[in-house]
Amino acid sequence: MFVSVVHHVRDPEKFWQAAEEVVPSLPEGVRIHETYPSPDRKTAVCLWEADGVDAVRDLIEDAAEGLADNEYMEVDAANAAGLPQPQVS
Repeated sequence: MFVSVVHHVRDPEKFWQAAEEVVPSLPEGVRIHETYPSPDRKTAVCLWEADGVDAVRDLIEDAAEGLADNEYMEVDAANAAGLPQPQVS
């Protein structure tokens, strides 16, 4: 399934540093497809793929604890436009 995450970043420098450390070693079954940060890097929308929202939430909340408030949403793939081909099974 695809999961959209909106990040409201408190500390852009630390948040993006944490992201750079986590993304290369994502657990099996979790993949990030897209990242759209604002110019000030205080807000971002990311598209993830995983078996469920909890897999993404657990990963992000652990890696970015205290650095951002995050909103998670399962994407309605049947009604979405422009999604990549699923790669996580």
